[in-house]
Amino acid sequence: MKPLPWIVLSISICFSLVLFTFSAAVEGRITSSTKQVDRLIDAKLKEQGIQSSKPSSDVEFLRRVHLDLTGKIPTVEEVVDFLQDGSKNKREKEIDELIGDELYLDYWTRLWTNWLIGRDDTDPERRMALQRWVYGSLARNMRYDQFVTALVAAEGNTEENAAGNYLLHYDLSPVDLTAHISRLFLGLPLQCAQCHDHKTEAWYQEDFYALAAFFANIRHQPVYAEDERGDDQIVGYILRDVPEGEISIPGTHESSMPRFLDGKLCNAPPTKRRLALSDWITSQDNPYFSHTIVNRVWAHFMGRGFVEPLDGFGEAHPPSHPELLDGLAKDFVIHGYDLRYLMRTILNTRAYQRTSETNKDNRDDEIYYSYAYIKPLSAEQFFYSMLEATGFERLQKRRDRDQLEAMKRNYLERFIFLIKNGEMEEIEAFQGTVRRSTSCVAIFSARSNKLNDIIAAPGVSCV
Repeated sequence: MKPLPWIVLSISICFSLVLFTFSAAVEGRITSSTKQVDRLIDAKLKEQGIQSSKPSSDVEFLRRVHLDLTGKIPTVEEVVDFLQDGSKNKREKEIDELIGDELYLDYWTRLWTNWLIGRDDTDPERRMALQRWVYGSLARNMRYDQFVTALVAAEGNTEENAAGNYLLHYDLSPVDLTAHISRLFLGLPLQCAQCHDHKTEAWYQEDFYALAAFFANIRHQPVYAEDERGDDQIVGYILRDVPEGEISIPGTHESSMPRFLDGKLCNAPPTKRRLALSDWITSQDNPYFSHTIVNRVWAHFMGRGFVEPLDGFGEAHPPSHPELLDGLAKDFVIHGYDLRYLMRTILNTRAYQRTSETNKDNRDDEIYYSYAYIKPLSAEQFFYSMLEATGFERLQKRRDRDQLEAMKRNYLERFIFLIKNGEMEEIEAFQGTVRRSTSCVAIFSARSNKLNDIIAAPGVSCV
């Protein structure tokens, strides 16, 4: 029996080598993908005769990557530590440390919730339930195809499966769900075909309603529970698909049959149609799915998508870098629809890490990524950066975490209300000045005397 420890040790060493080889291969692929992005960007710049800008300074990079990944500026301590780090790969390390961090999860949860249901807060409990589901999905780095399937084909009790709150937000309306799902997950302006054939793309009204037919069978049943006074109140809904259900083009009496956008009819039973649709949407053969999310993530980091607007895929808006978009989309699929992998690939490029300062060759460039395009801050980015700049959280040490987060959520809602322009969908850039923003903060935080003292103090800078 004595040789057994040697056998175990040999197996352990072999297993460790396999893990090391696999990790190195993955890192190698990430590096290779990043280099390929830069090669294609540089080739386009050379073709256009444009000289790119120099690399960004460490301070510029750190501010940018923190805003893009955590939604706020770095702390003073983080700036000092980064500047004192003399390692050559400190930018790569910073990216790795931020992706998956709690601040990253908080920020990208807010982003995804806004993308899914906008900033509408008419049902805060439902919104918070969906937000918790998104947070959990991002925390375990759920594959993006599974993430979308869970939303589109959600069923069961929303207390147990909060993804169903996405469907409930649109009142289970086949028309509203079709318009939103086609835009967010496929990048298609299909909502234009709701009332008439699309004027510039090859989408017809019958295409829109053929897609809407996939959602004609959803039904919901309220779930009740007694409150403290013994009264019944709705605490959730049970979502299910039923055999009956139809939809037709307005002005006609003929039911629309569920048909995919590639022209193929759906042969699944009525209770499985949404699952069949999610399978088609997330298929590797779908020409829109992976391209759309790559385009959205690229636009978030780079300030402009390959296709603009983000839901403008089609002949009217060809991509600025078709080969690069195709390559990133295929790479994303090969690596298991891993959003974190996609982010690392983009963030480690020279293109992302260039300075925003232009030169005489590229000052007119708007589509070739020869310099870092200036990105206006979203309302949330501005708000959380203001809290960091004024030291708000450090002044609230006596409050517990839940109380502090509830306080910030309340302040954020009031802040957005004060600066909103009526369009409460998706990305909203803050267009105010620092003076205006500090006025907003002062108004909604009138009960926080210490914060008011800081804001009013001379020499306070929020930039």
